[in-house]
Amino acid sequence: MEKDKERWNKRYTEEEYPWKEPSKIVREFYNLSRKGKALDIASGLGRNAIFLYDKGFDVDAVDISDVALGRIKKERPEINTIQADLDIYNIPENSYDLIININYLNRRLIPQIKEGLKKGGVVIFETFTLKKGKEYMQPENKDYLLRPNELLHLFIDMYIVFYQEKDYVKPDGQRAFISSLVAIKNCDYFPK
Repeated sequence: MEKDKERWNKRYTEEEYPWKEPSKIVREFYNLSRKGKALDIASGLGRNAIFLYDKGFDVDAVDISDVALGRIKKERPEINTIQADLDIYNIPENSYDLIININYLNRRLIPQIKEGLKKGGVVIFETFTLKKGKEYMQPENKDYLLRPNELLHLFIDMYIVFYQEKDYVKPDGQRAFISSLVAIKNCDYFPK
């Protein structure tokens, strides 16, 4: 944990972080959720947490970086910040109307995301996906990337509102491939 915390703190302190605007998928689909409690997993500097707070949600922002969380608190003191190593953090059951997970993958959290949602709760999930070709982002550890159609299969027991895999150009100009999903837990359209 300490190594990851130091790396992210250094990044948020010394680098100009390219993502400033709320994610397009969050802007487009947040309104499917009741205005209630929201969780932003791996919130970073809080672009999505702040957006949700400004739209009327009671927001928990969880991240490993105390530097990033400190910036969120400075900008929106009402947001509940939780400093945690997401490799051991547990999402409380039946607690959230909306859970977002953007540009982060920890497969251990998938069942907890589902359990953490209240009935009718919405998950918005978007992250990088493996795509062959040297022009695409290729991290050293491929475990940090979804496989094609994996995200769809991980949430297939929920009502899928939106699913897409597509090319994406990151703010730093690097080409990537992303998977995007919006799903509802135990919604009236999806029999139990």
